Amino acid sequence: MPENHVNFVYKLDGDVQEVDVFRLAPTLLALGELIQESNQEVNPTGRQIGVNVKPFREGSFIVDLTIFPQTNLQQVLDLLGSQSAGQVKLLLEWIGLITGSGGIVGVVQLIKWLKGRPKAVDEIKPGEFRYTAGDDRSITVDVHVHQLFSSSRITNNIYKVYGAPMEDQSSVTDIRTYVEGESGTEVVFERSEVPIVREFMDPSATLTSSGEIVKEHVQEGVFLNPKRGSFENDPRDWSFYRGRGRNDVITATIKDKAFLQDYEDGKYRLLSSELLTVTLLERQTVEGTIVKKPVYEILRVTNYIKGPEQKMLPGV
Repeated sequence: MPENHVNFVYKLDGDVQEVDVFRLAPTLLALGELIQESNQEVNPTGRQIGVNVKPFREGSFIVDLTIFPQTNLQQVLDLLGSQSAGQVKLLLEWIGLITGSGGIVGVVQLIKWLKGRPKAVDEIKPGEFRYTAGDDRSITVDVHVHQLFSSSRITNNIYKVYGAPMEDQSSVTDIRTYVEGESGTEVVFERSEVPIVREFMDPSATLTSSGEIVKEHVQEGVFLNPKRGSFENDPRDWSFYRGRGRNDVITATIKDKAFLQDYEDGKYRLLSSELLTVTLLERQTVEGTIVKKPVYEILRVTNYIKGPEQKMLPGV
């Protein structure tokens, strides 16, 4: 296997001859989104992960994962000494799609261990969080696992990857995920565990280590007009009009790296007359009984319509 590739296997157990590939397609899409969005969550300014899915054998799919560079210089550095495969495997361990020798408790393992929403979450020291279950058991996880667990987008996709196929296909008895050719990496998700992960499909509020309540809501197909952008491809503090009223301006962080690169390359102008269609995340936080100002993230720019050309003044 090339140094910068990881062949991750997604395998359905049971009478897989009856599995409808077209009904399985949303699951494979969710798997790709889970890996890419997790990478953006823990490494927002880093390199992207390419995801390609191909049939392996009946009921199994190889998901070829590759970290790819954004610049020619980075490509040269990768050739001199690649750690890409190790980075991808570590990300898969944080998500909980595979296990490793380091004993990391990933998000999937944390969900299965908790058997429901956590009773409490405490930061016990920098980089470590203690989760307490409803029966007062506790477990400690890495900061990256905590970060992923706190995102409803990540936990929703974990349900779509493990829970939805077994609820949708009675012939599937369990789902196994592992790195091809590497023993000790397999994660098994059984049908009896589906109700546990189903709870996380509901984007209800989560409790942070500081006692705040956080709730996320993702909207598809939101229309925006640009108000203020960045002179470079800095993803933070862009502002947009959702309408033309006094309170219809939002400030958002753009998570779509491909869009930011196109903007830096001059493909988009982002004047106030341009129309963007985006996938928008709204994050609400309640501290005590006080509702804080919402935080917005543009997860993906799905369409761009150029505004009318402005006419030049005579003599200009």
